[in-house]
Amino acid sequence: MKDMNFAQSEAQSVSIFVHYLQNKRVDSPQTDLKGSGRENGSSLFNESMQNDKYHPVWGAMENYAVGREKRKQLLLMLCQHETDRLEVWAQPTNSKEVGFRLKISSDRWIEYARTAFSVDPRIALSLVSRFRTNPHLKAEVTQLIQSHILDVRTLPEALPYFVTPKAVDENSVLLQQLPHWAACSITQALEFLTPAYKGHPRVMAYVLRVLESYPPERVTFFMPQLVQALRYDEGGLVEGYLLRAAQRSDVFAHILIWHLQGETCASEPGKETVVSVKNNNFQAMLPVVKEHIIDGFTPKALDLFRREFDFFDKVTSISGVLFPLPKEERRAGIRRELEKIGMEGDDLYLPTAPNKLVRGIQVDSGIPLQSAAKVPIMITFNVVDREGNPNDIKPQACIFKVGDDCRQDVLALQVISLLRDIFEAVGLNLYLFPYGVLPTGPERGIIEVVPNTRSRSQMGETTDGGLYEIFQQDYGPVGSPSFEAARENFIISSAGYAVASLLLQPKDRHNGNLLFDNMGRLVHIDFGFILETSPGGNMRFESAHFKLSHEMTQLLDPSGVMKSETWNRFVRLCVKGYLVARRHMDGIINTVLLMVDSGLPCFSRGDPIGNLRKRFHPEMSEREAANFMIRTCTDAYNKWTTAGYDLIQYLQQGIEK
Repeated sequence: MKDMNFAQSEAQSVSIFVHYLQNKRVDSPQTDLKGSGRENGSSLFNESMQNDKYHPVWGAMENYAVGREKRKQLLLMLCQHETDRLEVWAQPTNSKEVGFRLKISSDRWIEYARTAFSVDPRIALSLVSRFRTNPHLKAEVTQLIQSHILDVRTLPEALPYFVTPKAVDENSVLLQQLPHWAACSITQALEFLTPAYKGHPRVMAYVLRVLESYPPERVTFFMPQLVQALRYDEGGLVEGYLLRAAQRSDVFAHILIWHLQGETCASEPGKETVVSVKNNNFQAMLPVVKEHIIDGFTPKALDLFRREFDFFDKVTSISGVLFPLPKEERRAGIRRELEKIGMEGDDLYLPTAPNKLVRGIQVDSGIPLQSAAKVPIMITFNVVDREGNPNDIKPQACIFKVGDDCRQDVLALQVISLLRDIFEAVGLNLYLFPYGVLPTGPERGIIEVVPNTRSRSQMGETTDGGLYEIFQQDYGPVGSPSFEAARENFIISSAGYAVASLLLQPKDRHNGNLLFDNMGRLVHIDFGFILETSPGGNMRFESAHFKLSHEMTQLLDPSGVMKSETWNRFVRLCVKGYLVARRHMDGIINTVLLMVDSGLPCFSRGDPIGNLRKRFHPEMSEREAANFMIRTCTDAYNKWTTAGYDLIQYLQQGIEK
């Protein structure tokens, strides 16, 4: 409510300022400096007009009055647009189609661009960000950037206006400015590693300088993308950066090696495809890069590497030992194997969370899990925070998988993690939990277990009734503080995952893949089907953009007709989350784009990048985008295909509805 009131207040303030600008008298630019001028003090006025060539805010002007009018018109337009944006933020569910839709000619847009650039190039760049699909604005700012290239070298945002695939093809002279350019974001730098930029030496040198400017621990988040960049690394520059960063950080080196091992795939007989032939060079490179990293270790670093990898290799290998055993003997088999594993040193850490140091294994915690292939196991470790109290020992369970490719889950959780950071940066209270996943070898990986959670399927096995009844049993009667707190947690988490689901399109959303923690928060797991893929040979049966089953709507919307305050709050949060995510569209798309040639199933059909971009709807105004998200929520509300898919999973797999 405070956020809404503040946004409304800001919108009203800007609106008042717009009114002031529209009614403020402007001195005529036609004043005759040679004539008699104004009767009183004309000589003083004329002298002022001649000398006032520089405004303390607007900068240099050829003609003060004309220049001031142009800047006023630009400011007026921006204020009107900002008023509308703030109004949408204050009232996201007011679907009335009003707002900034002035009919502005192409010449006027060009004038706006030139005026903005004359004041500050950053304003011109921001103009393009506000009006993404305006071709006149983009073309004019591009021309201004390129013709004033020396003046904007401190602005990383200007890079896309002259570092383009076309510029690379033509070996543009403008690329010679890159050695002097300010460092950009990691996601922007990674885009330049894609094949479209053909490993141009000046572009690559800039990218590597940018990556070197960040601590290796910051870059580790994008390790899957960096490993993919090795596919196009004909000059060995990416490998060189990785080796140098590995020498600066043991954790960076370890995560890199695990990802290299995760990319390794043994070719199956009779499956020599075009894709596998193209991957031959990449596959041959992986063990070579790994050996180069290990060769660069100091004796101390080599000792840590061997102890860390040996410890978790032994835990992972338990799966193979269990496979021949009858199911009833497997839990005892896990305990026997865990008792054989010793801890060497107090500096071993969880691969999925390097900030968590391992203090021991709970040998009784081992549980064999169901799987059609191997025997995945769940094991609980005692851990402490690396920078925290060494006596504050906490449990952390992990699943060790063999026979499953975890790399697609890593990509999905990267996007979810980016969204979480985006929401936090603007103070938007939406909940996402990007749990840790790490591929450690070909079809091997470690998955963190989300703490204090049960799947909706497990809840159904022990409790009758739907979520509404379960929440009352767990948190008290409707209206009690504990119940309403849990319902609020469900709302903010459901809204967070609604936005993430709209963008990622995760399917196979049965109740085994939905978790609820002990505070009522929803967490989605298992991202085996995202973007263009879905179960059943890509039937696309789950047609809603996100899951909102009948029992979920009972919690979100007690009225049952989308009229309750809790439902309106859920929709408002969804709209705000979507609007904020749109502002970071390029970074999210770049993160996914670098994985296109990875061979992940989500890129096996259709146009995953093009369709991801479409789901951001960059062509829409803020109000149009808000209305789109409102319609998306309405469409997902108790959709029959959602209930139908749960029924199919219950009949085929026995997963509780």
